[in-house]
Amino acid sequence: MPRAKKSADNWNYETCVTEVEAIITNLETGELPLADIFEQFEKAVTELKKCDAFLQAKQQQAQLLIETLVPDESE
Repeated sequence: MPRAKKSADNWNYETCVTEVEAIITNLETGELPLADIFEQFEKAVTELKKCDAFLQAKQQQAQLLIETLVPDESE
């Protein structure tokens, strides 16, 4: 039975990090065929890019919130 693709609505940072950690553990065993190693590595990189984009967006959001707390010095 094929696995359902995860939609962007169901994406979760912590779940993604857990998946990447599992991939790394799997790669470190050295027991995967070469083709699977590249497939898993590609998946990990893709997931890490999603994590990075998420963190950058949240950092920008936090920065904007902080800026609204700082009084305007021109007043």
